[in-house]
Amino acid sequence: MTLTPRDHELLETLTRRVRMLSVRQVASVWWPMTHSTETAQRRLRRLEEARLLELHRINAHPPLQADSPLFAWQPGDNEPDSRTVSDDARHRWNQPALPTDVCVASPLAAGLFGSTARGLPHQEHRDHDLRLADVFVRYRNQASHPAAVWVGEHALPKAGYRIKDPDAFLQDQQGRILRVIESAGRYSPAQVESFHEYCAELSLPYELW
Repeated sequence: MTLTPRDHELLETLTRRVRMLSVRQVASVWWPMTHSTETAQRRLRRLEEARLLELHRINAHPPLQADSPLFAWQPGDNEPDSRTVSDDARHRWNQPALPTDVCVASPLAAGLFGSTARGLPHQEHRDHDLRLADVFVRYRNQASHPAAVWVGEHALPKAGYRIKDPDAFLQDQQGRILRVIESAGRYSPAQVESFHEYCAELSLPYELW
């Protein structure tokens, strides 16, 4: 099949930006005038037939609002209250899971785009990944923060043995890191502290979502 620019951007997103998107998210980004999940689904099936992505139906928490991060920090700010941030992160997951149609990159697409993102994530990571995808969609649709500078962890070398790679970086055109983006999921206080220490040591501004 012949890939359109929209197909190319979608596949690049699934391999180099986030590793999973719901069909709802795909429609909101690439079919914004109609938000047609039916139109998105038809094109996604064509890409699945070409072995470039996979479609799955999973159980996932209903989407959370992506209006503002749980906590944002930059050098010179006070460190987070890890207990409060953790409580906020955990208490928001309070609705029953719903059947959700999602897409992920295939091994073929991952190889073509030089990524390790392929296939469906483990069940315990799926809410986390869809939350990150909602944040990506927010940035993607904001002209002041083009998603072209969003680089996901699966497009980068591993940070090191037993080191938690941040979910994504926002970079300028010269590759300088402007901000670290992290989906906090259900972070414990210790995880909040560990992430903050990592960013503070490298003087990296960050947002926890």
